[in-house]
Amino acid sequence: MKGLLSPKSADPRVQGWTSPHYHVGPEASPQGILVLVFPGTGGKPRDYRELADQAGALGLHCLVLGYPNDESVNHLAGDDPASHLALRLDHWDGGDRTGRVGLAAGESISERLLAALRALVGKCPDEGWDRYLLDGGPDWSRIAAIGHSLGGGYAALLARERALDRCAMLGWADFCRADGRLADWLDGASDWKTPVERRFWVGHERDEMVPRAVGEAMASVVVPGARAANVESEDPPYGRARVLWTDLDPSGEWPTGQPRHNSLALDVETPRWPDGSCVLADLWTWILVGRHR
Repeated sequence: MKGLLSPKSADPRVQGWTSPHYHVGPEASPQGILVLVFPGTGGKPRDYRELADQAGALGLHCLVLGYPNDESVNHLAGDDPASHLALRLDHWDGGDRTGRVGLAAGESISERLLAALRALVGKCPDEGWDRYLLDGGPDWSRIAAIGHSLGGGYAALLARERALDRCAMLGWADFCRADGRLADWLDGASDWKTPVERRFWVGHERDEMVPRAVGEAMASVVVPGARAANVESEDPPYGRARVLWTDLDPSGEWPTGQPRHNSLALDVETPRWPDGSCVLADLWTWILVGRHR
C-alpha cells in the first residue's frame, strides 16, 4: 500500500512542516527492513516517490519523512566547522544547544519518526509496520537510513549513533562553503556504530552544491577504504563499490535550481530512459539491498 500520512494526524502537537510523509509497503516478499528516507533542504516527501516505490518493489517498507528542513545546516553553520553536529542534534531531538533552532514539542525529527511509525501501525495493520518498533522506540537494526543532500547528514548521524542495516548518503557534505573545510564531527567516522561496510556515498561529478574535491574528501572520510566506481562505466553491482559517482544529465522534467545535485534522488530531475523509467534504478537497488562481501 502506498499513501500519504499527515504529520499532524500522527501527532496533534505538530504545527509546522506539515507536508505529509510518504509511505510504501512491500510489494514483493517482505524483507523485514524499513528504508527511512530523509529529503534534502526544502524537499517534500512526495518528491522522492520513485525511490520509495522502488524500495517497496524490492520487498522493503519505506517511509519518506517530512521534517524541519527549510534551512541547510551548511548555511546555519557558516564558517564554523564545529557547529554542524550541535545543529543536527538540535533538529534531531528538539534540544537547543545552539540557540538557533528552538523546535516546539513534537517537531523534532525523532518525535516525528516515532509518531509516524505508531500511526502506520494503526493505519496499515496488515503491513507489518509494528516490526520496526522495539521497547517503545525504533528498532534501528531493521532500519536502512537513506538521505539526500541535507538529509544525508541525518542518515550519517544515525550511522554514527546506531547500528543500522545500512546507511546511504546521496549528494551530501557537511562543510564550510567559504573554504571547503569538512565539519569537525566527521573526524573519527571510521568508528561509527554502523560498520563501514554497510555505508554508501553517492555523488554527481558536476554537483552544483558539492564541489568534486569536497565530495571526494567526504567519501574518503565517511566510507574509508571503499572502492569507488562510476555508474556509467561499470555494470551493477559496480564491482561492489560503495562510493558511486555519476555524470548523467538530469531529466529537466521540471527544472530546479540545482539539477545535477537533485538528479541523484528527486523524481523531477532523475535521469530517464526513453520509456520514462529511471536510469539510476540499478544504482538505487544496489544501495537499497546490495551486500558488500
